[in-house]
Amino acid sequence: MAPELTVGDLLDRLSASDRDVVVRLWINPFARTARRLGGVVPTRDDAGRRVVFIAEAKDAEPLGALSETTVATCSTSCRPAITDAVVQLALNPDFPIGPPRGPVTAARDEKDRPVLLLTEPDEDEAEQFGPLLPDVAVALTWHAPTEAPPRRRRRHPPQPRAVNHPRAHGGAPAPAPSH
Repeated sequence: MAPELTVGDLLDRLSASDRDVVVRLWINPFARTARRLGGVVPTRDDAGRRVVFIAEAKDAEPLGALSETTVATCSTSCRPAITDAVVQLALNPDFPIGPPRGPVTAARDEKDRPVLLLTEPDEDEAEQFGPLLPDVAVALTWHAPTEAPPRRRRRHPPQPRAVNHPRAHGGAPAPAPSH
């Protein structure tokens, strides 16, 4: 498995590229697909570690149809984060998941322009990571904030249940089940 990429590592990689180079996600190790970047969300994971999620765009516009995130924009979004925070991906706005992250790769797009790709691991290292943290999905506006429904108070205190025990029948042994 690839070592964890920190925000500092990512900023170093971004600063080595031209500021106008487009940054995209390169997802699905089984059928590689390029996606536009949609946001950067700093937070903490379930273990309390500082994490920065880099997310795909929510809209389904084709690549190049809208303005895309460049190295300069991505760097500006990541700079406020703590440099030792771990970089993770946030994918699939309709069913948000947080898969592991693969290498950062320089490539060329369909028009032969340079592109920097933030990838998922290769097929042999791919693993399911589970759902995205709810606060990240809300920050990306992929989901509305939700709260657990309020619990209704009981009107009467619960009654003790009858137990099939010899003392529960006035000291007599419990009746044997009939067959």
